[in-house]
Amino acid sequence: MFILKNEIQFDMAHYLSGYEGKCKNIHGHRYRLIVKVASKTLHEGGQLRGMVDDFGNIKKVLKEIKEYFDHKLVLEDNEEGRKLADKLSELPNAFSILMLPYRTTAEEMSRHIYHMIKEKGINVREVELFETPTNSCIYMED
Repeated sequence: MFILKNEIQFDMAHYLSGYEGKCKNIHGHRYRLIVKVASKTLHEGGQLRGMVDDFGNIKKVLKEIKEYFDHKLVLEDNEEGRKLADKLSELPNAFSILMLPYRTTAEEMSRHIYHMIKEKGINVREVELFETPTNSCIYMED
């Protein structure tokens, strides 16, 4: 098995709708995303001969993911999230808000990112999303 590994980092704020713990307020993280791409074989011909994939292809997809999340306030697209987004839109400086159909936990985000990469034709094996330097979630499918 051949496994390629690449990573990016991005800054993002989020709000955990319905959460009552320490992180109940809007807060941000410096996320670190590690992506592993796997294949049992290498390409036998053409430009990709001897490769699992071109690192440039993987980097392009990761750049799109970074741009999708970076420096945004990410909210769950539910009643509470929509109310918060409406209130913030009344402020003089517009927030860059991204509404997602799930609670913005590391678990849900890692699954979402996995599928974003897979949809781009990359043979993703797993993604690991660090919310802090010591806390991460790994998502993979069998």
